[in-house]
This record gives sequence, structure tokens and C-alpha cells, in this order.
Amino acid sequence: MMTQKDPGAVPLSNPSAAFLRVAAAAIAERGSAFYRALGPEEELEWLESSLALIWAAASGEDVAEECAETLDELGEESQADQFDSSYPEFFAARSLELVGNAMATALRPAPERVHASSVILREMLSILDFRLGGSKTVITRYGDPAPPLGPLESREVQEEQGVLDAQSATGEFDSESVVRIKEHAVRFAAEVLPRIRDCFDIEVT
Repeated sequence: MMTQKDPGAVPLSNPSAAFLRVAAAAIAERGSAFYRALGPEEELEWLESSLALIWAAASGEDVAEECAETLDELGEESQADQFDSSYPEFFAARSLELVGNAMATALRPAPERVHASSVILREMLSILDFRLGGSKTVITRYGDPAPPLGPLESREVQEEQGVLDAQSATGEFDSESVVRIKEHAVRFAAEVLPRIRDCFDIEVT
């Protein structure tokens, strides 16, 4: 389970396959805002079709073959290590990594993969919070409580908790719950998208 230093909601203790697929899909959807803002425009149609596949799997549809083909095209190696976080390409590659993780989770549910996706997205949102907040470094003395999470990272933790709360006692989801989770994730991405553009001075043409 998560520790107090990691207040997220991706359980590592016996989560159901359904929970892992839905959680991974929601994280990828929320993180897709970074790729929509910073990725190649010609790849956005591919992004949308990939997210549709991920959600189909999360809804219980048999799309394993399509997911495997898409994952082969994408590859599981992140390109983010080629850049540091001052480059837009870093965030685009991380966002793509979330899609790959969700696609792999659709095929082989693993809590470690979903937890890794949670950490990646919160890291990106934390950096975004820092930059939008004026890039002011907060120094805390040893033993002092850590500073509070920024508004976007805090929202992400709430979104993760919402997915956790929506599952049944057996870790399953009804179709309405999956639809609501997707709607929340799409709305979150839409809200974050202009903040990313502001952060990187991207004008919409």
C-alpha cells in the first residue's frame, strides 16, 4: 500500500485486473494532455485511436490482438531519457509512456506498471505546478513536514482516489462507472491542456 509520503491511490496489495486496466486507462487519458500540447500534430489521430483501444479493454472488450499490435508499433522503451525536463519533448515522451503502460496493462495487468504510471504523471504535474507557480524553490529543514502538493498534482491524487472509490467490493466496475471515470479523465486533460501551453508559450493557431 501507499505510504504517508506517497498519498496516491494505486494499491499494490492484490488489486483486481479490472481495477488495474481502468486505473491505467484513466492515467493515460489524463496524461494525454501533454502529448496533445507538445507532441507531433500528425500523431494525434494515432493517440486518439490508442486511447480508444485502452478504454475498450478497460470496459471488458476483447481487443487483445489490437492492443498487442499497437504496443509493438509503440515499443515499451521510453524516449524521455534523451531529454531533461526543460524540453517539451521530455513531457511528450513521458505522456506516450503512459499510453504504452496502459496498453501493456490491458494485456498483462501488473500493479507495478500502474504505480509507475501514477508516479510519472504526478512528476510531470509537479513540474508544471512549480513552473506555473513562478519556479520558487521551497527549502524545508530536516524533520519539517514536506510542503503541500501543488494544485494540479493534488487534483491528480484526487482523481486516482476517485477510481479507487468507484470499484465494487470485488474490484470490478459496472459500465456506468467506467464511463464516468473516462469522462472525469477527459475533463481533467482538457483543463490541464491550456496550462501546459501557457507553461511552454505555445500559441494555438
